[in-house]
Amino acid sequence: MPSEPHSTKHDILPSRREFEEKRLPVLVERLQVRSPVPRGPSAVHTYAVVILVTRGQSQVRHAGEWMLRAGDVHLIPPGDPHRMGVSDAEGWGLGFHPEVLGGAGGEGASLLGPWLRVRQGCHPVLQPTLAQRRRLLRWMRLLKDEVSRAERGSEEAVISLLRLVLIELERVSRPAAVPESPSAGLSRKALTYIETHCVEPLSLAKVAKAVGRSAAHVAGVVRQETGRTVGEWILECRMAEARRRLRVTDERVDIIGERVGYADVTHFIRQFRRVHGVTPAAWRRRVSTPAT
Repeated sequence: MPSEPHSTKHDILPSRREFEEKRLPVLVERLQVRSPVPRGPSAVHTYAVVILVTRGQSQVRHAGEWMLRAGDVHLIPPGDPHRMGVSDAEGWGLGFHPEVLGGAGGEGASLLGPWLRVRQGCHPVLQPTLAQRRRLLRWMRLLKDEVSRAERGSEEAVISLLRLVLIELERVSRPAAVPESPSAGLSRKALTYIETHCVEPLSLAKVAKAVGRSAAHVAGVVRQETGRTVGEWILECRMAEARRRLRVTDERVDIIGERVGYADVTHFIRQFRRVHGVTPAAWRRRVSTPAT
């Protein structure tokens, strides 16, 4: 979640490790952020985040400086640097791996509209109505309960509840555009292009050409803004699509490797193991086995 561990108290779910290992699609936590928060490096996640503030207020740096107040919703796309400032607030945090909604261009992609608009430079803070906040809070509580139970059918229920949250966020008035630094805008454009084209033959040079800048400049900006290289983001997006296919299809590992951009299945397995610590087949067995 988007706050530094030493400044935030979490009602941590037993499934946090599974979420961080990308074995579970969603994590919901109660958040308590107390002041003061020492300044430090910005956080960057590979998953999307929703923060619903229920009490108090909190400063946040994310494409500008904002003050989150009770009732506000903060949206953080994958790869967006963000950092908490002085805070005294409570709320709920929801993190989810976008691939669980479907591959790029699939029907689930439309549910990511609010995050895509933030990535394109729109305001990252939404102000839902009281009725909308109540619905969001109810669904987050149900998500927390469903994830923690990990019973048969829980994953299907979790995805259904997640979709309700995302549909509600789409209904909230679209945020207005806000000014951002040229480097942040370039990094976001590069990440958006990578997410859309990651399963194609892709390189730093191709990303740089797509955003109209030199390869060296794009490489430096993306590394400075996100803490990761362009190559690492390409790998992350390919692995996300591989996880989605391993989770929801019965395709062979070699077929999945080819569909996410690897002609050599051995290279695909090696890359997958480097990221996840296990082979694709072992990872599939893990996520298909109910937690005990």
